[in-house]
Amino acid sequence: MPYCPKCGNEIAQEMKFCPKCGSSITAGIVSKEQHEKHEKQEKEEKHEKEEKHEKEEQHEKHEKEENSTFWALVAGLILVVIGVILIVTRLLGLTSLVSGAFFLFAIGVIIIVVAIYSVTKARSRNPRPR
Repeated sequence: MPYCPKCGNEIAQEMKFCPKCGSSITAGIVSKEQHEKHEKQEKEEKHEKEEKHEKEEQHEKHEKEENSTFWALVAGLILVVIGVILIVTRLLGLTSLVSGAFFLFAIGVIIIVVAIYSVTKARSRNPRPR
């Protein structure tokens, strides 16, 4: 018995249109074996696409977790720097103007370190084409 090439519905040999999907049958009647082979191939392709999509989602999730951890560490480092500057200022009896300068310097160093890290990580993910 032949099958519709579009939807795979079993049809009579003399039919010109599929009763299920309405497509023209004259273009090409397929045997049961051909239909099953085509269905199997479509299922495999769909499965491969789903696996690829899952891997991409897992990679994105992992990257987001890495970035959130990184920024939490940066925030913690800034708080530590602020605390150290306040302690040193108190112990040495420095004015608030000097401690403000130390604070800005420390924040600047942290920003530069974060920028260098981000550029290095981006280059490792997306190398320049040669």
